[in-house]
Amino acid sequence: MMRATSRPDRLWLALRLPDLPAHALAIDLHHDAALAILEQRHVIWANAAAIARGVVQGMDASTAQLLSGCVHQERDLSSEQRLLAELSAQLYAFTPYIETYTSKQVPQSGLLLEISSCLMLFGGVHAFVEKVLQFFAAKNLTLAIGLAHSAQAAWLLSFVHYDIHGNESKPVFVERLQQLPIQLLHDYPAQVDTLEKTGFVTFGDIARQIAAQSISSIKKRFGQEFAKTLCDIFGIDQDFQQSSLFEKPVVMYKPQEFFNEEIQFEYPIHQIDQLQVPVEHLLQQLADFLRKRQWETHQIEWTLADIYHSKEVMAIYADTAQSHWQLFFDLTLIQLENRDLPFEVDTLTLSCRNIQPIQTHSQLLEFDSRRKHNSQAFTTTAAKLKARLGDACIYKLSYRDSYIPEESNQLIALNQPSNQKLPDRHLASLRPCWLFKSPIEIEVRKRGLYWRGYLTLLSGPERLQGNWWKAPSARDYFLAQRNDYVRLWVFRDLHKKQWFVQGIYG
Repeated sequence: MMRATSRPDRLWLALRLPDLPAHALAIDLHHDAALAILEQRHVIWANAAAIARGVVQGMDASTAQLLSGCVHQERDLSSEQRLLAELSAQLYAFTPYIETYTSKQVPQSGLLLEISSCLMLFGGVHAFVEKVLQFFAAKNLTLAIGLAHSAQAAWLLSFVHYDIHGNESKPVFVERLQQLPIQLLHDYPAQVDTLEKTGFVTFGDIARQIAAQSISSIKKRFGQEFAKTLCDIFGIDQDFQQSSLFEKPVVMYKPQEFFNEEIQFEYPIHQIDQLQVPVEHLLQQLADFLRKRQWETHQIEWTLADIYHSKEVMAIYADTAQSHWQLFFDLTLIQLENRDLPFEVDTLTLSCRNIQPIQTHSQLLEFDSRRKHNSQAFTTTAAKLKARLGDACIYKLSYRDSYIPEESNQLIALNQPSNQKLPDRHLASLRPCWLFKSPIEIEVRKRGLYWRGYLTLLSGPERLQGNWWKAPSARDYFLAQRNDYVRLWVFRDLHKKQWFVQGIYG
């Protein structure tokens, strides 16, 4: 038998946002025109005007367009998740236990709040719920709420309306659950279809099956994951067929930390040199912030502002993540050298949001301090060169497998791993160290081949052909020597009937 205590140890409040796809796209819910949101060419949301003209969820886009002439947009999942993250950060003021829920099968998302530990602070369940409703009303967000003894149960009860009085107990929640249709198990369509064919209609039918034959019969037929979900809904233990003996640990929400500090000057700054000391001071504060948390960052952002609220933003990037301030200081000064102050600066702000733990990447154990110093010196020098010359001017070469020699090299960023391992066919042939970006045409004169001097073929040919899936290529390569004894790698294009120089030997 399923036994329940008279009062749940925990209370969960589900905050379902039925119009989240529209909120994420900043759509006016009360717009007179018919509006719809699509995902994979099917309607996942429609406003009242579109629904009045026959548009329903799941309808294909063409049918919806013919019925209502609706204006449609594509769903933006990233914006939805970003909005949920922002709401989680703001609801942290209500409770530290916040979870995000997004259905895998239907466009239903929201937040799950464990509220039993903070009810005394807000004056009870009813007062807490009222404050949450006011919070969402101020943001013009549509909200459906559900209160229950478990997170899954609260989410299901958010699909029906019940007045919340604050004195509800677990038996009340279970009674309400038993009246719900099993179609609300949106994430388990196959299991729901089988249950319907077997004669199950409501959650009460499932509860009676569990009471009669235990949860193990459902687990054998529908799988462990589905059985676990039912146990979470009813708050029972799979093994002992009773109220859970051990509470599942509640996930504590961890707000995203970031660094944001500013200096407001007593008098306006109008020269670049006057910014050096405050820049160093703020960077040292950032380094202290990162060091205490064992973090590092690739990017910082400076904001210059004046008393008239004019702003200029300057982003500083480093190829390798830093937890110290010196490199960012040098890069900032280089950026400031290349510009004039757009106005007299009243406030200087340093922001850093893209932060990562230092432990996320492996580090070599260096016993040779000179080698470590040289590596850091190279990193610093490369970062300074990029700041002065631009990202595109500093790069390294990496091998890319190709039959066409000029396509076998690619330019990559300094912080990317380079492929220097050549295949056997290259190691067995004479390849120069210096290849031209594009082959240069050789003149054919009466005395012979001419490129900055007459050429003599020493060895060859080596035929390279391929690239049939693009533009077929067939070339005969030779080792040639110019009359000044410079040796070249040349080829004759068998399709164009022309000679080219490909590279120069050292």
